[in-house]
Amino acid sequence: MSTSQRTMTLWSTVLLYIVYINQVCGEEYIMGYVGQSVVLKSGVDQSWNITRVQWSIYINTTFIASLNNGKINTDRFWRHNGRLELNRTTGDLTIKDVRMDDNMIYTVALLNSNDDRVNARVNLTVQERLMKPDIQNALKISKDGQCHIVLKCIPSGKNVILSWTPVGMFNGSYISGSPKSIDSILWMSFSVNRSVTFNCTASSGQQNESSQITVECTEENQKPKVCSVCSSCAFMVFIAIVLIAVFCGLLYALKDKIKAAWEDGHHYVFQSIYTC
Repeated sequence: MSTSQRTMTLWSTVLLYIVYINQVCGEEYIMGYVGQSVVLKSGVDQSWNITRVQWSIYINTTFIASLNNGKINTDRFWRHNGRLELNRTTGDLTIKDVRMDDNMIYTVALLNSNDDRVNARVNLTVQERLMKPDIQNALKISKDGQCHIVLKCIPSGKNVILSWTPVGMFNGSYISGSPKSIDSILWMSFSVNRSVTFNCTASSGQQNESSQITVECTEENQKPKVCSVCSSCAFMVFIAIVLIAVFCGLLYALKDKIKAAWEDGHHYVFQSIYTC
């Protein structure tokens, strides 16, 4: 065998070894979110006729789901009871209602009808589910036919990127603050007597959640405002006048009786002094 032939044979052996290593020890990295479902792929060829599947966790090979002799068992470990589904055709494992402690490496061993074997690992990373951001009105001013509005978008978690986008046509100007800050401020300016709609989108990893707000702005009527304090004073004066009028009317109606009582009272006083 020539040197070139030996070299080609060596390279062929190395390539076959690499393919074998990838087939036996392939590893996939996926992301899961709390409360949702995630599928752990076995990675086998679709032409395989799978006869046995063993999903396990931990270094001590704790089995959590299996297919053996045509029977599926997904309640092999208490932590995952009622939350696993095993696909007998593909060997894929579905974890439902994902929890933070599902964050770990999963190993699968598969066997087909030709006695071919494949081992693979799936590295599952779990994150909290992203919630919709909260949009708040911070300021609204209308002046000289222009509306000036400030909105604030507040995320529900950490390491969230915020972005603002108008919905539909927007004939005006706007600028937003830093997308990586604790909250994002949007300044906008447009002509009065209109309504505009904006979306605030929160992004974290592969998750995106949006909230929408529509703001209306009309030109304020420059009518003089009635002083509430003055109105209260006028009302009190009116009540006082009414009470005085009623009191005077009563005095006039009872003047004869009052006069008689007054004279009798004076006579009694003078009589008492004379007696003394």
